Amino acid sequence: MSNEVQVAVDERENGILVRVSGVLDANALPLVSRELTDAQRGADPVFVDLEGVTFMDSRGLGALLAANERAREGAAPINIYRPSEAVRRLLEVSGVAPVLPEAEELPA
Repeated sequence: MSNEVQVAVDERENGILVRVSGVLDANALPLVSRELTDAQRGADPVFVDLEGVTFMDSRGLGALLAANERAREGAAPINIYRPSEAVRRLLEVSGVAPVLPEAEELPA
């Protein structure tokens, strides 16, 4: 298992896709937080693809919750997409699954 996180940003016609893969922990937090903050600067909704996340701790969860809070304060809306089993388990155990909007599909 690689301890590196990868973040790829893809601007689409109707939204911005932020694809995160690898380990989302304290080491990954600065990069992931910066990319989410940058993606939320525009008006287009942000979709965070978490299918490739192999591990996420409370700091990774905090990055998602911070992005959600920015959206509530007027930044671009954020949606999680295809959370991996590791991410889904943390969302459910921590009780925040209902708080983070989940998209069924991505923008074109």
